[in-house]
Amino acid sequence: MSKPVLAIYYATETGNAETLARQAHERAVAEGWTATVSNISQLQPATLASHPLALFVVSTWGDGEPPSDATDFHYGLEKAPLDLSGLRYAVLGLGDRDYSDFNAFARKLDERLAALGAKPVLARVEADLDYEETYTQWADRLFPLIGEPSVTTV
Repeated sequence: MSKPVLAIYYATETGNAETLARQAHERAVAEGWTATVSNISQLQPATLASHPLALFVVSTWGDGEPPSDATDFHYGLEKAPLDLSGLRYAVLGLGDRDYSDFNAFARKLDERLAALGAKPVLARVEADLDYEETYTQWADRLFPLIGEPSVTTV
């Protein structure tokens, strides 16, 4: 059985989420995946139904808001009556614990995907300002799991 295409999306205000998404893409390609990486602004919520596997590396901005590049996607996903039962996904959130709504966009995205029937490959991971080690741990847990199409771990 061949691996599905791995879609990697990022939403960022400062560029950190994009950097990590590109690192995930490099690792995916090195491990034999056919993978794409793109800004979440390029994604229409309805096309998620055709994705078998997606990774989201997203930051939260201001008072729990999505970054400006994710605003249209976020509000579109909130309204869309989609069946995402064929989608397996993982979310890595980047934030700052000094804000009261730490990683709110990652949390909202994860909750909405699950409410639409998508299945998490592993539980959402939320990183603080020192995100490098958290990213490495997330990727080291994630990549072995996504190679197993029928396994969902939380």
